[in-house]
Amino acid sequence: MPIRVKKEIFLLSILLIVVLALLSIWYLTKADHKGIVGVLEENAFILYPFKVDPEEEPYTPEIHFLEDTKVTGKISSINDLKENQEVKVWTETVDGQLFAKKIVVTEE
Repeated sequence: MPIRVKKEIFLLSILLIVVLALLSIWYLTKADHKGIVGVLEENAFILYPFKVDPEEEPYTPEIHFLEDTKVTGKISSINDLKENQEVKVWTETVDGQLFAKKIVVTEE
């Protein structure tokens, strides 16, 4: 096999590895849910979608949070969370309920 072909195979392999690494990082860091904070209760809120298809029932999960839930963005504490704020939420499911691990407030 000529050296030129070996170099091309090597460069394509490196490119493939870089693309796969970038896609993996993107997938692992993207938010589980995005939307607008709706009805805010003591330790939970309803998350409404940004856009609603009039022909479908919107998915509006109830997201629970704890005092130690990490909050970043326009606010820095879970106590500052208000209705109608745009958020990105990373969650985990515990006993069939969604619990926020991290909330990023993007718009107030």
